[in-house]
Amino acid sequence: MRISIMNFKGGQGKTSIALNLAYTFDFGIVANETYTVLKNYLDTDHLLITNETIPNNLDDVIYDFGGGITKYMIPVLKKSDIIIIPFLVEQADVQVTLEAINSVLPLNKNIILVPNKIKEEEQSYKALLDTLKAFSLDHLPLCPLRGSTALQNVFTEHKTVAQMQAVGGLNGFNYRKIANDFNNLINLINTSKKDK
Repeated sequence: MRISIMNFKGGQGKTSIALNLAYTFDFGIVANETYTVLKNYLDTDHLLITNETIPNNLDDVIYDFGGGITKYMIPVLKKSDIIIIPFLVEQADVQVTLEAINSVLPLNKNIILVPNKIKEEEQSYKALLDTLKAFSLDHLPLCPLRGSTALQNVFTEHKTVAQMQAVGGLNGFNYRKIANDFNNLINLINTSKKDK
């Protein structure tokens, strides 16, 4: 399986989601940003950093793409089983994300939108749903992730959110909602892959 995670804008949670999914599926990561924090947490057997030719013939890999779509990314995006577009639900972030979605759709329609760091019952999240409908993008699967320190701790603990939650105790309680959100994303990935 090939999963691409991308957005044009930085700070949307691409890398933390990529690392959690890499640990979950036991996949390697290919990153196109030279200064990725991933090099501090993954060895060279599990991480390839390149901003030029990107191998598109790999299996069981997650592509962590930042910035605009380059000529090297196009073949990978076309061959990806799933493209995950995470974003924060802020006006500037949503505007850039709409551009990213419209740039990816001609290459691959198998997209999952991941509004990140959502607060329950947030008005801006409801506004997002209206915006997606207004731009005729409400047919795309949506999998919100709640805000949680668990995503930052994926780096330091070298464990998935589900593994940290399964330990129990305070983390078990605090991480239960974000662990459920990630289970929803994983189920959506598996379902989308089968449907392709």
